[in-house]
Amino acid sequence: MADAISPQDEGHSVPNSDAVADQHTSAHDWQAIERDADFRELVRTKRNLIIPATIFFLLYYFVFLIVVGYLPDVANASVIGNINVAYLFALSQFFMTWILMGIYVWRAGTFDALVQRIVARVRGNNE
Repeated sequence: MADAISPQDEGHSVPNSDAVADQHTSAHDWQAIERDADFRELVRTKRNLIIPATIFFLLYYFVFLIVVGYLPDVANASVIGNINVAYLFALSQFFMTWILMGIYVWRAGTFDALVQRIVARVRGNNE
């Protein structure tokens, strides 16, 4: 492992940051972690939330554009006074974003618990 000596240390060696990173990386068997059942569950649960939520949001967003672009009579339909369907649909995008964010934050507790189990197992095996 190479050490770097800085002039202000007057001969005291300071570990090179690349060497520290290499030592830390080699200390863990990343392929074993990837094969771990908890890690696979973490990836699966995150994917099962993120992909459908992303698809739903994109569809919701593009339906708005399609309604405004191809169905202008529907978009211009008055709901209350000067407020039309297009304004309400556009505002609903904000609420939908907040709802999806809330669902993600709610589920993040599950993700965090899985991550803590994985980290505890890795640290327990390698220290």
